[in-house]
Amino acid sequence: MILLAAVVSLCAAPSPTYVGAAACEKCHVKEYQVWSGSRHSKMVQPAVTQAVKGDFARGVVELRGQPFQVRERGGEFYITESYLMGKPVEHHVAYTLGNRRIQHYLTTLPSGRVIVLPPTWDVLRKQWFHAFDIDDPDETSDVMVQVWNKNCYSCHVSQQEKNFNAEKNEYHTTWLNFGTNCERCHGPGSEHVAHYSAAVKPQGVARDIVLQTRLDAERNTMVCAQCHSFRDIYAQGFRAGDNYYDHFLPILEFSQPEDKDPAYWPDGRTRRFSNDAFGLWQSECYLKGKVTCVACHVTAHETEIERNPQLRPDANALCTRCHEALGKNLTAHTHHAEGSAGSSCVECHMPRTVLSIKAQIRDHSMSIPAPENTVNHGIPNACNLCHKDRDAAWALKQMNGWYSAKSRQKLIQRADAFALARTGNDAAVPLLLKILATPSEGPLVRANAAGYLSRFTRDPKVYSALEGALFDAEPLVRAIAALRLTPQAAEKAPAIAALTRALSDPATTVRVGAAVTLVSLGVAKLAGADGERFEQAQQVYRARALLNSDDATQQLGAGKFYLLTGDPVSALGALENSLKLDPEMPAQYLLAYAHAERGEYQQAREVLQAIPPADSQYARAQQLLRAIAGH
Repeated sequence: MILLAAVVSLCAAPSPTYVGAAACEKCHVKEYQVWSGSRHSKMVQPAVTQAVKGDFARGVVELRGQPFQVRERGGEFYITESYLMGKPVEHHVAYTLGNRRIQHYLTTLPSGRVIVLPPTWDVLRKQWFHAFDIDDPDETSDVMVQVWNKNCYSCHVSQQEKNFNAEKNEYHTTWLNFGTNCERCHGPGSEHVAHYSAAVKPQGVARDIVLQTRLDAERNTMVCAQCHSFRDIYAQGFRAGDNYYDHFLPILEFSQPEDKDPAYWPDGRTRRFSNDAFGLWQSECYLKGKVTCVACHVTAHETEIERNPQLRPDANALCTRCHEALGKNLTAHTHHAEGSAGSSCVECHMPRTVLSIKAQIRDHSMSIPAPENTVNHGIPNACNLCHKDRDAAWALKQMNGWYSAKSRQKLIQRADAFALARTGNDAAVPLLLKILATPSEGPLVRANAAGYLSRFTRDPKVYSALEGALFDAEPLVRAIAALRLTPQAAEKAPAIAALTRALSDPATTVRVGAAVTLVSLGVAKLAGADGERFEQAQQVYRARALLNSDDATQQLGAGKFYLLTGDPVSALGALENSLKLDPEMPAQYLLAYAHAERGEYQQAREVLQAIPPADSQYARAQQLLRAIAGH
């Protein structure tokens, strides 16, 4: 068997590799030209004269009470600021980020960190503004700064590698192409190029490259979702056609902290930009009709909506091709004049309730206006976005007069359930259980319900539902259940058995979630094939921790995981790295515990004795000091 495996390995065809956009241009000139003029190709660009849109002749601009000097010299661009170092420093602008509505300017620090400099250009309004006006930045030990190659790099360039060296605290980030290139959507092209460069060309339709239109609706939309979704990267290497849930886990509304600029509305619909896939995946158009991104964005290489006439607000044909009956008698459905905004499908069902960078963009959940949710939860509705002189009570009266309230109940119940759950109100439980048990709600909404239910697991019905969700038809529901299962003592044994079964799940994120929860329940080893699957899932977690070795919070979590798996050496590395990245992280007690596990009692004592009485770790630190007193 060993010999046979070796032979099979030697005979296996090599995996296709990435060749870059220039290789595609040789045959696909027209497509390349359209793509190269689109914003997909210009997400990040070298800061050359033709790419820079900002007015660098302005000299000194004052933003948030601070002076910044912007200037251009010999085709090179520079920004001088005093924020980072406490004294004026001139930075060479290496790259631009964005070019449609706003444009950021990036510089590379000696540590390899590519950071967003504060002065940002508003392309539409032709003015400078401060980058922090958009979003709260990442926090380092002493200043607030947006580190592009920590969080943003994964979509703005293609075939990228973060390459963070935790020991040196340096980045050596690389990528193949600027922007979102051909192979992001079509997969690695080496085989395709080789086949069509040969003397004898393949006949018929190419099968050595990915076309979204040949994929089923789920895998089709996953190609776009690799970037257009708010997700946690579990495993690198996503390729077009892959299962999203082998690489990414959506970050859902239930897991978000209270924030002045939340990512989601209280009903779970997207509120923040670049999350369009989650909107579509919640829509009835996708859930019932299997509509994909490219079914509407039919000119996929041309991403500018304004250049796609079928996407004009007054163009209803995309919608009425499915909703034929409504299209034949549109005004009877809309109760608005033909040709008015009120008779535009997208104005009513895709209102601009998603907040982008200094702009509002359309909600891709394609839902029904629900003024009740405006009244009760502050969620905007399409009616009042047009009729700004009227309130939601007026809109509700109009809706009730024209349509059955039954059509909106699903949206109302979601908002009520999630809002109650966020406050810890037990009244949420029956509503959440109903959502979780209803497949037509869709995986995102049901997984969000499962996440919220995990706050109420002392209720036997809730725990039973979450345990059952480990084997749901939807991988996202299974993954959230695997991560959030918290059994009481009497439930521990059957929970371990169920989680062990989940180690065989086809989706990577489910297997990793099951392994993490098993470790948290004190499971160190499993026998036979289960043990092999357990170790394989842990290896994926370790690789993910390494990928996130530049994130203090992730390193704290990794340190806990390593301690629970009996690996104090790796725990020490992760916890020390966490504190190096952010000295405020509550990692000292765990660091001392790791030292003690290695028999390094003096180092443990030194760490524990430095924890002050006001620190939340103090009581545990004193307890551990007493436990190691004789060593």
